[in-house]
Amino acid sequence: MKLNVMTFNLRVNVPSDGENAWPYRKEQAAAVIREMRPLLVGTQEGRYAMLNELDALLPAYSRIGEGRAGYESGDEGLDECCAIYYDHGQLKLVEHGQFWLSETPDSPSGRAWDADYPRFCSWARFEWADAPEEQFYLFNTHFDHVGQQAREESAKLILRKIASISEREEYPFIVTGDLNCYPDDPAIRTLKAELTDVYESYEGPVGRTFHDFQGGLEGEPIDYIFASGDVSVVETTVYRGSNDGVYPSDHYPVMAQLAFESKRQP
Repeated sequence: MKLNVMTFNLRVNVPSDGENAWPYRKEQAAAVIREMRPLLVGTQEGRYAMLNELDALLPAYSRIGEGRAGYESGDEGLDECCAIYYDHGQLKLVEHGQFWLSETPDSPSGRAWDADYPRFCSWARFEWADAPEEQFYLFNTHFDHVGQQAREESAKLILRKIASISEREEYPFIVTGDLNCYPDDPAIRTLKAELTDVYESYEGPVGRTFHDFQGGLEGEPIDYIFASGDVSVVETTVYRGSNDGVYPSDHYPVMAQLAFESKRQP
């Protein structure tokens, strides 16, 4: 089975971005997803109002994932989500959940370690609509942009939670996220020690994936896709397209084509 999966930091909607604010690029963000046609998209920084607008522009996709508080509540939709979009014509949702990157991961948590914000991870188990015996997990997250300890502890926690959730059924799994650190960071090295990094199949330098609406290649990535060892990487793409110099986000979307089979045979 082959699967196209994308990680895409949408850039939170703030008026100070001017012509780059979400209202002026939401159609472009949706167009990128429609053009690249991933079956799954792990998004970051989407607020509820933004995601509701994106829902309307992506009728072929369904969405799961809640905000830092764990539910849509009295913050007027300002809580950011790690939402997961999936092609509901080809995939079916089996189960999903959320945990927090903190010392108390199973309940809504505030800032942990040296983090500047509360951080968390959305996850889901999917099956193919025409092959329900073939299932897999997706974990989508957003590491802290300030706290080095928080990033390192988050990487360790992600691996522990993946083990406790996915190994119950021994299905393959994928991790998407804006991890806010470069490939030589200890947090990334922790993940790479146990997981497959899709950039290993990339031809030439990956370049930067956060570009602050400036475009360009120089630098290193902070957006990643990892997979379990039973998943092979066919191709990895960093989408750097723009509309007359206007970009769909301040991050480039990254997509990988993956190939795997479930460990459970029909």
